[in-house]
Amino acid sequence: MAPSNPFHRIADLPPEQAIEQLLGITAADLKATALQCFRSASLAGPLQPKGSDGTLAWIFGTEAFRQQMLPKGWKPADPSNQPRVVSPDGKHAVTVACGDHNTGNPYVKNPQTRNKRGNRTTKSVSYNARQADLFPVERRSRQIFIDDQQAEQTLWILLFYVDLENRTVHYELSRPINIGENGKVDDWNPRFIMPALVLDAPEDNHGSDTAPDIDIPVTPRS
Repeated sequence: MAPSNPFHRIADLPPEQAIEQLLGITAADLKATALQCFRSASLAGPLQPKGSDGTLAWIFGTEAFRQQMLPKGWKPADPSNQPRVVSPDGKHAVTVACGDHNTGNPYVKNPQTRNKRGNRTTKSVSYNARQADLFPVERRSRQIFIDDQQAEQTLWILLFYVDLENRTVHYELSRPINIGENGKVDDWNPRFIMPALVLDAPEDNHGSDTAPDIDIPVTPRS
């Protein structure tokens, strides 16, 4: 009997253990990123364009995740202007994206990205879907993609959903394997769902090294 695929066993581990064994990413790395997503989304004001909360969360969440991973040997990359961070062995890449309200919900199989994905994601999803030996793909019929012989990495998406009203961030690190007719990622395997980050009270910045420094001019007394 052939030995079982070790990746299949990893998919059965608790998500915090699985991501660390497979990718060298810790739950603390993801939590720090989720916290930054919340902080940035909360800065969006009523006069800013619609969707600014998600855009700000994506921009600064991407920055925060890169800050977590670069000391571990990961490298930033922007293929076709998609911001990623690439593992030291070059086999995996992670990008940050806004998800819908089903993000982080283990009882819903298919959360979706909030926005349509571009050509770069389509190619990576095609590559992921062909990796049947890495994780079993259950859906029988998949969207047909143009085959791309260019060297690819396994793409993972750090999908997040900020619920400002309830001061909660739902997030997961998941591997996209299909893009629906609406242009959004709508299937994943595996999904490593993290516990929701709940901020019960206004944040205490004591000991925080991620909040911006604010210089307040002081006029000496005469």
